[in-house]
Amino acid sequence: MDELPGLVVRGFYGNNNCGDEALLATMIQYFSQDYRIIISANNLVYVKEKLITPKIPPYDKLKVIWSLNRGALAAPDVAGLLLGGGGLGLGFGWDQYMFAWRYGKKIIHTGVHITEEFISENSADFNNVTSTFLRAANFFSVRHRRSIVVAEKLGVHPKYVPDWAFGLNQTEGPKPKGDYIVVTVRADTNRNNPRTAVFLKSIMDYAAGEGLGVALVPFDASDQNLTRTLNIKGEMMGNLFSKPTYVKYLLGQAKAVFSLGRYHPLVFGMSNDVPTFSLDTVRPGRSDDKTCLQLVEDGLEDFHFPTDRIDEFTPAEIARLVRLYRDGGLSKPFLGHKAAVDQAAADILQVLKS
Repeated sequence: MDELPGLVVRGFYGNNNCGDEALLATMIQYFSQDYRIIISANNLVYVKEKLITPKIPPYDKLKVIWSLNRGALAAPDVAGLLLGGGGLGLGFGWDQYMFAWRYGKKIIHTGVHITEEFISENSADFNNVTSTFLRAANFFSVRHRRSIVVAEKLGVHPKYVPDWAFGLNQTEGPKPKGDYIVVTVRADTNRNNPRTAVFLKSIMDYAAGEGLGVALVPFDASDQNLTRTLNIKGEMMGNLFSKPTYVKYLLGQAKAVFSLGRYHPLVFGMSNDVPTFSLDTVRPGRSDDKTCLQLVEDGLEDFHFPTDRIDEFTPAEIARLVRLYRDGGLSKPFLGHKAAVDQAAADILQVLKS
């Protein structure tokens, strides 16, 4: 049998961040039957030492190239570039994107959001360059509808596809005994932040009042280190950063998910029809932060607590919202997101093979 054509997949991969590894795992899930996946990563030394040598999937089995390896996109047996995490607006993939375009390869730009940083109020040339780059993609989707509004200011019309991890399959494994909630704390927004302790106290009081255990599920090493210093009374489910399919299962078995700043705990909880709370210790009100956008767009705005709602975040309010969620008092469009991701994957395969 002839070897499958190659597909370079670029994102914030190979950094032991569970959310980004979830995106990579989803791309492999959908496209590895038809394409030989080539992972594009920033730091090959780190990937070799921390992932390939210890035989951490999928890095131990797939080819990994440097993110500035442009020549890989010129290879005749490579079908194209799938920019599926990070994205141009966050500084990812420009070099390989340009070479894929130059050599007539298919470009798939998906799984990200587009911010106002793409637009300049003072430079039409800047906007023209950005617009041209975005329009070069053969398939271009964004994971929040607000990004569609931003892109359309540049004359670009992306599709709306929910975050790819909504489609990620799960792997069963050990879980805490008894009923439990999950808490994830993002390090960079919660370190030395006095609001963090306020949110955590309400969560812990709620869990105690309901007789629920607490599972602490950090999404990268910095989260784990910070969580340990916070002395939260709970079971540490640590070092799962490269096991997104298992982490998704763990969160799916919880009675509620509380994320202080991390995005993919929301995706994992919502995918499993679990009441999911976003606690923003930095920003007031609605914002263009992805955690806020996800809940607002999917009818869960009341489950997003920014800084100006911190006084509302009480054990009684948590219990009320959980009951509302469980009693069918909410529409849940996000339960259809996996089907939307399935369809997007089928559409992308058509584009790649055309």
